Amino acid sequence: MTKLKGASFAASLLALVSLGAIAQTDQGPSPVRMDPDKMAGLGLTPIPNDGWVDILVEGELEFEIARLFEGEELRVVVVESTPAKTDHRNRPLEYDEFVLVLNGKLVLTEPDGTVHEFHPGDALVVPKGYKGTWEQQGRYRELAIIATRRE
Repeated sequence: MTKLKGASFAASLLALVSLGAIAQTDQGPSPVRMDPDKMAGLGLTPIPNDGWVDILVEGELEFEIARLFEGEELRVVVVESTPAKTDHRNRPLEYDEFVLVLNGKLVLTEPDGTVHEFHPGDALVVPKGYKGTWEQQGRYRELAIIATRRE
């Protein structure tokens, strides 16, 4: 969702979760099936919320996560959280993120007040640089595909 004053939090967060392995054959990499149990919210790993404390405006923001894939240009994770709201005006999103809402409700409010609501089955892209609020309602769960650039 966002960083902890540098990429260190993201790195430690991802180190806490299981990595989706890329199957290698003589023909090159094979497709990686997304774990249906993880998609359903089963067997996720709790993580600390330290990286969001400074932008948290409502709720407690307790996370559970599972990394389903880590590639050269993207990462796929399932994230589940308690109801919470974060404000990204002073810390815009650092990467492009595709989101498929799996459970609960996501409300994104732009700085000009424009409100976008997303429910289970809705898909969206939150572009790098997003500066609005990000509110998870209910027991929120998403499949997130995050663009990464390795240097």
